Amino acid sequence: MQTTQYIVLANVYIAVFLGFYILFLRKETFFQLNRAYLLGSVLLSFTLPVIQAGWLQQTDLARQLKIIYLKPVTILAHPVSVAQTWTPMEIIFLLYIFGVAILSIYLLGRLLIVLRIINRADTSAPWSFFRKINLGGSSNPLICEHENIHAAQWHTVDVLLMEIVVIINWFNPAVYLLRKEIKNVHEFIADEGALRRANNKKEYALLLFSQTFETPTNTLVNTFFNQNLLKQRIMMIQRNKSQKKALVKYGCAIPLIALMLILSSAANGGPAGGSVADGKPSQTKQKKHEEPVFTAVEQAPTFPGGMNKFYEFLGRTIRYPTLMKEKKVQGRVFLNFIIEKDGSLSHIKVLREPGYGAGKEAVRAMSLCPKWNPGIQNGRKVRVEYNVPINFALEDVKG
Repeated sequence: MQTTQYIVLANVYIAVFLGFYILFLRKETFFQLNRAYLLGSVLLSFTLPVIQAGWLQQTDLARQLKIIYLKPVTILAHPVSVAQTWTPMEIIFLLYIFGVAILSIYLLGRLLIVLRIINRADTSAPWSFFRKINLGGSSNPLICEHENIHAAQWHTVDVLLMEIVVIINWFNPAVYLLRKEIKNVHEFIADEGALRRANNKKEYALLLFSQTFETPTNTLVNTFFNQNLLKQRIMMIQRNKSQKKALVKYGCAIPLIALMLILSSAANGGPAGGSVADGKPSQTKQKKHEEPVFTAVEQAPTFPGGMNKFYEFLGRTIRYPTLMKEKKVQGRVFLNFIIEKDGSLSHIKVLREPGYGAGKEAVRAMSLCPKWNPGIQNGRKVRVEYNVPINFALEDVKG
């Protein structure tokens, strides 16, 4: 799986998990379950994209999602001198790294501020960071219990984990909302525990309203008096406990995970990466009397000498079209072809091209390709369909 594809899938999964939480789980009072769901969604979002389950790749949905491509081949136009430019992907990558660097520095700065807060004895606001607790001079047992729960359940670990997730996926608005939801759940959990020591909900709510401490603005520490969360905390304190039948909602996340598994398995599959058992014919239209074409087989076709030899063949054979060089055109050609049972190539066609003779040249070169070792399915040689992208790129050559 390519890095770009992995990042896209991981961020899509984060957004989907978060959407499910907001729609169905956010208002439930199963706070520990909500915490487990949110943290689990982060873990699954980063692990599901790399899962390659063979039995899932055999499902019809996975086959329809699967896109089979060989590695791109790049053809350079050496005789033409053009100004060196950044490709869109290079620009995007540099912007991504810049964002990661800025947020990493920002996180380090906030950590240094936390260390200064810890070492400052005169702070008046109650807070906790890992196992370190400061009550700010307060002797109220409810405040003490609240901060003890934060420390005992290692809420700071969740906070720092989400900071790392935000840094890695800073371009995704969903991660910022996910970070906020986890902070909310932390407060709900601590409030729930502290309420067990309060005489009633009203007493605890009045405690939140009556205090006007100047709380630390650093979001890495857990603070008792958080004005931004005050309204939500009061509302959740007054909310009736969720009924047990609401637990069914959490089970509804299982089909969601199954769909993600299918998508990940489909994205990870393909003949270039290995073999897939129990292959089925592709959906490619076939003429009468033609045998079926497979996209997944037990033993994938191989080029004599290995795939590197195949790419070397294309590099030697394909010529950069003269018209493209004159017009200073770059682009990508997508070729589709079938490897027959005797290893020869047939049905070579252009799926997409930039024009100026690029597609015609790619087809010409591919038609000269030596025979492959055919694919095997159930002990028999079968026809297998492949796609290959060919990049035509201008290169700045200085004498």
